[in-house]
Amino acid sequence: MNTGIPATLVIGGGIAGMQAALDIADAGFQVYLVEKEPSIGGRMAQLDKTFPTLDCSSCILTPKMVDVGRHPNIELLTYSEVIGVEGEVGGFKVRVKKKPRYVDVAKCTGCDLCAQACRLSGRLPSEFDAGMGKRAAIYIPFPQAVPLKAVVDPEHCVFLTRGVCGKTFLCKEACPAGAIDFEQQPEFVDLEVGVIIVATGFDPFDPRLKPELGYAIYPNVITTLELERL
Repeated sequence: MNTGIPATLVIGGGIAGMQAALDIADAGFQVYLVEKEPSIGGRMAQLDKTFPTLDCSSCILTPKMVDVGRHPNIELLTYSEVIGVEGEVGGFKVRVKKKPRYVDVAKCTGCDLCAQACRLSGRLPSEFDAGMGKRAAIYIPFPQAVPLKAVVDPEHCVFLTRGVCGKTFLCKEACPAGAIDFEQQPEFVDLEVGVIIVATGFDPFDPRLKPELGYAIYPNVITTLELERL
């Protein structure tokens, strides 16, 4: 790795952000890749085929995800968001907030036993599947996720929302590695970088804004992303 040269911050772990991070890291420079979701991959991870060649999306994306996760010059900060930037080109000071996963990533093996044991298993809409599939309150976003670690949904976890989860923590009992940690708190990381690349992707159009399309009115009207995840 080149020393004495400012590192690069890439915001967004989709295909564009990952490619930028890999190109810079392969040239020997330090890269910090910040992704707000629990896994990198972005929208492309939700797609089956890519236009116009109809190449397999995961065949293109998955190797890049693995390379990012293993690259010695890339520090991956998932489930994190940039909350402050100061300075100028060549000397930025950036503060990053790492949200608590309530799972010790150093211990989690990605076995998914916690999700299977969760009281809400199969009852919550999966964001990755655009609501077409179900997940638990503790879950791994998708089978090829990087990092392949579980994360707790703080808005639906019974313990985090009510302060109690029955007579026992089913997820904790099911975890053979003892990785569940409800004591986790947000962490703040301060970075010094010379360049910032913003590759935050996009949000699909909300068809509810055009009621004449019939979305959310007729059950057989779906979006193209929902079609991808059927």
